[in-house]
Amino acid sequence: MKIKLITLLITLVVSLSTQAGLWEKMTTMGATTVKPSSEYLIETAGWNIRVYEWIPADNPNARCMFAAGSQKGGVACYSIND
Repeated sequence: MKIKLITLLITLVVSLSTQAGLWEKMTTMGATTVKPSSEYLIETAGWNIRVYEWIPADNPNARCMFAAGSQKGGVACYSIND
Protein backbone atom coordinates (compact mmCIF):
# COMPACT_ATOMS: atom_id res chain seq x y z
CA MET A 1 0.00 0.00 0.00
CA LYS A 2 2.82 2.39 0.89
CA ILE A 3 4.60 1.76 -2.45
CA LYS A 4 1.40 2.52 -4.38
CA LEU A 5 0.99 5.82 -2.54
CA ILE A 6 4.60 6.83 -3.18
CA THR A 7 4.26 5.89 -6.85
CA LEU A 8 1.06 7.92 -7.11
CA LEU A 9 2.70 10.97 -5.51
CA ILE A 10 5.74 10.75 -7.79
CA THR A 11 3.49 10.44 -10.84
CA LEU A 12 1.48 13.46 -9.72
CA VAL A 13 4.58 15.63 -9.22
CA VAL A 14 6.04 14.64 -12.60
CA SER A 15 2.69 15.28 -14.28
CA LEU A 16 2.38 18.76 -12.77
CA SER A 17 5.90 19.76 -13.79
CA THR A 18 5.29 18.48 -17.33
CA GLN A 19 2.05 20.43 -17.57
CA ALA A 20 3.81 23.60 -16.40
CA GLY A 21 6.32 23.20 -19.24
CA LEU A 22 3.52 22.66 -21.75
CA TRP A 23 1.65 25.72 -20.46
CA GLU A 24 4.76 27.86 -20.91
CA LYS A 25 5.21 26.58 -24.48
CA MET A 26 1.56 27.26 -25.32
CA THR A 27 1.49 30.78 -23.89
CA THR A 28 4.70 31.83 -25.66
CA MET A 29 3.95 30.15 -28.99
CA GLY A 30 4.79 32.52 -31.84
CA ALA A 31 6.89 34.84 -29.67
CA THR A 32 10.30 35.66 -31.10
CA THR A 33 13.39 34.97 -29.04
CA VAL A 34 15.95 37.77 -28.89
CA LYS A 35 19.55 36.96 -28.08
CA PRO A 36 21.16 39.47 -25.70
CA SER A 37 23.84 41.66 -27.25
CA SER A 38 25.96 41.08 -24.14
CA GLU A 39 25.81 38.80 -21.11
CA TYR A 40 28.17 38.48 -18.17
CA LEU A 41 28.52 37.66 -14.47
CA ILE A 42 29.36 40.13 -11.72
CA GLU A 43 31.09 38.68 -8.65
CA THR A 44 29.69 40.40 -5.55
CA ALA A 45 30.68 39.01 -2.17
CA GLY A 46 30.10 35.42 -3.19
CA TRP A 47 26.87 36.07 -5.12
CA ASN A 48 27.11 35.77 -8.88
CA ILE A 49 24.83 38.29 -10.53
CA ARG A 50 23.89 37.52 -14.14
CA VAL A 51 23.50 40.55 -16.43
CA TYR A 52 21.95 40.59 -19.90
CA GLU A 53 21.95 43.63 -22.19
CA TRP A 54 19.96 44.19 -25.38
CA ILE A 55 18.62 46.89 -27.68
CA PRO A 56 14.80 46.86 -27.75
CA ALA A 57 13.28 46.08 -31.16
CA ASP A 58 10.86 49.04 -30.97
CA ASN A 59 13.49 51.59 -29.84
CA PRO A 60 16.97 51.26 -31.37
CA ASN A 61 18.06 54.40 -29.48
CA ALA A 62 17.84 52.65 -26.09
CA ARG A 63 19.69 49.87 -24.32
CA CYS A 64 18.15 47.69 -21.63
CA MET A 65 19.81 45.61 -18.93
CA PHE A 66 18.39 42.78 -16.84
CA ALA A 67 20.28 41.74 -13.72
CA ALA A 68 19.30 38.57 -11.88
CA GLY A 69 20.57 37.11 -8.64
CA SER A 70 19.35 34.24 -6.51
CA GLN A 71 16.91 36.46 -4.58
CA LYS A 72 15.98 39.41 -6.83
CA GLY A 73 16.24 40.78 -10.35
CA GLY A 74 15.47 43.97 -12.17
CA VAL A 75 15.37 45.73 -15.53
CA ALA A 76 16.63 49.19 -16.44
CA CYS A 77 16.67 50.93 -19.81
CA TYR A 78 18.51 54.07 -20.82
CA SER A 79 19.02 56.19 -23.94
CA ILE A 80 22.24 55.54 -25.87
CA ASN A 81 22.09 58.97 -27.57
CA ASP A 82 22.92 60.96 -24.42
